[in-house]
Amino acid sequence: MSNSGDVSNAPTDYLLKVDYPLVVPVGQKIRIITTANDVIHSFMVPAFGIKQDAIPGFVRDTWFRAEKVGDYYGQCAELCGKEHAYMPIHVKVLSAQDYSLWVQTEMKKVAAKRDDPSRVWALDDLAKRGEKVYAANCAACHQANGKGAGSIKALDGSAIVKDANHALQIQTVLHGAANGAMPSWKQLSDTDLAAVISYTKNAWSNKTGQLVQPAEVVAQRGK
Repeated sequence: MSNSGDVSNAPTDYLLKVDYPLVVPVGQKIRIITTANDVIHSFMVPAFGIKQDAIPGFVRDTWFRAEKVGDYYGQCAELCGKEHAYMPIHVKVLSAQDYSLWVQTEMKKVAAKRDDPSRVWALDDLAKRGEKVYAANCAACHQANGKGAGSIKALDGSAIVKDANHALQIQTVLHGAANGAMPSWKQLSDTDLAAVISYTKNAWSNKTGQLVQPAEVVAQRGK
């Protein structure tokens, strides 16, 4: 009689594989920023002595410094639901040289996928894209309805969002705000940033009719 629960022949990384490991350089202080868009999760890597809850509506942080090159594993440490057992964490620590090579490779991949920032968009098309960018990156804190939560400011009715001076909001998403409580989102492409800003300027009760083109984000990046 076979035992369906027998994992004796399972690979050594059973339930530890991830789509994209967190890649960091050895010997450097790494800041981890956590939040969640559904329930409480927790980022825990025992080898680094870190455990930080990820709570909807809040941005929290912790840090670690890996002293040796290698692969380190962790797991969500909050009972978050039926998929709790399938939330592994994989941190890959590389030497400074290997990390630089990895960054160069990833930047080339990003550049290959990046939209042409000189493209001129129609509002409807850009706002539709912005809605997806918002759901993936912003809704966890600002909420899907744009009302914010706790110390997280509302975007619905926000003076900065509604202001015709687009630079105000562009600079906020590029560099963050409130002493890091809102992180920088400059890692997003110029088109994604223009899209999400255009979406917030026209979502909920805002309805400004304003459109932010990717070229405007390009112009603000160096300021």
